[in-house]
Amino acid sequence: MNIRLATQDDVETIALLNRDVQKLHADARPHLFKQPGDLEPVKADIRDRMLMDADSRVLLAEHDGQVVGYVYVRIFRRPETAYTYAHQFLHIDQIAVKPEFQGRGYGQALIEAVFDLARNEEIERVTLDTWDFNQYAQAFFRMMGFRTFNYRMDVCISADPMERS
Repeated sequence: MNIRLATQDDVETIALLNRDVQKLHADARPHLFKQPGDLEPVKADIRDRMLMDADSRVLLAEHDGQVVGYVYVRIFRRPETAYTYAHQFLHIDQIAVKPEFQGRGYGQALIEAVFDLARNEEIERVTLDTWDFNQYAQAFFRMMGFRTFNYRMDVCISADPMERS
């Protein structure tokens, strides 16, 4: 198992890895998430935003030279305000491991690499968010030491109150 930083040469591989997670989200929340389709807009996002932003990193997990997972993280630096102290945190925006490689330690290795990155950047907090429908991910993140620190809630306003979920 090897963890490494992604390069522009990895754009298509990352886009393909994203498809399973994108489908999971689109199936659960079709009014928010698009079904996976044309890879070109996804590749452009990876190439132009994820890999070019100075405060972003994409780490890849490899098995025998084959990329089997990735994690996309962003560093946030917040100045002090009248309400909060200055703080910084590393946020896991996306993580995916090929289904056939799940449960074999690749996700754990990616998260551990994120923790190492945070330590190297002298950042004490790593955050992420996960959708309520994804209990598999929630259990995995709890196993990795994450705990709930905030709740985000919504309501969909529609003509039929029974559709609010």
